[in-house]
Amino acid sequence: MLNPLNHPVCLSYPQRLVSSAWAEHVPFAMFLVDRLRPKTVVELGTFSGVSYCAFCQAIDELGLASRCYAVDTWKGDPQTGCFGPEVLEDLKQHHDSRYGGFSTLIQSTFDEAAGDFAAATIDLLHMDGYHKYDLMKHDFENWLPKMTDRGVVLIHDIHVRKRGFGAWKLWCQLKRRYPHFELLHESGLGVLEVGQNCDNSLQELFELRESDRAVIRQFFSQLGQRLSLRLEKDHAVASLAWQVDDKQKQIESLTPQIAQKSEAIDWLTAQVGEKDNTLASLAGQVDDKQ
Repeated sequence: MLNPLNHPVCLSYPQRLVSSAWAEHVPFAMFLVDRLRPKTVVELGTFSGVSYCAFCQAIDELGLASRCYAVDTWKGDPQTGCFGPEVLEDLKQHHDSRYGGFSTLIQSTFDEAAGDFAAATIDLLHMDGYHKYDLMKHDFENWLPKMTDRGVVLIHDIHVRKRGFGAWKLWCQLKRRYPHFELLHESGLGVLEVGQNCDNSLQELFELRESDRAVIRQFFSQLGQRLSLRLEKDHAVASLAWQVDDKQKQIESLTPQIAQKSEAIDWLTAQVGEKDNTLASLAGQVDDKQ
């Protein structure tokens, strides 16, 4: 049976790990890069770059002569909501120094970017943009001619059936036409062999018996969950650090007030002492009169 441990890059800890619905698929992404050895990788829909940087990290660690392209407007959509330039800027800070030699971030719509790629030039295409069915179908059909004869397409969120998500519907249609494999965790990830003359790089994966597929799914699910747990731990630590910092700021803001109160208490204590002395003097005078 196919053994993912023959591709130890899948065990590498991701250098880019932030909150993402894709985090648990990072180990599989790295495994896939090693197995497929793509010359050209294109991602449609990148956002914070967790999936894209996983592809890039695997390519870098394996020393592959690949070219990578991330396509996104980095403005959001009705499903993700709108966001500002800070998302792309944060990604650039991580990406450019590490992967700028072989990777390009393209701020564009998918249709606009499609014209920049010749036919039969892409080995690995990851679709994770606006998940409305008709738009995803359009993107698939528009980019399919760009795939090489060993091309593989990844589709994320194939098990999400809410908020207008239609990847599941497209996946149900496409897996009837192409050899495929799917991961069930983290909203689902579908793998399609769309090339007409694929080599044996993924053939073993697509030909697994269902019982063996379950083992592979469980393996990558467990690897992915360790990353989710790490994210939860990091968030908890960050939250506690924030609370400590907030308390420290409260203490610092109260320190001048405490000092002022202490000065007031010292002044009042002195006043009370003076009054006590005055009363004692008056009491002595009363005693003398008697």
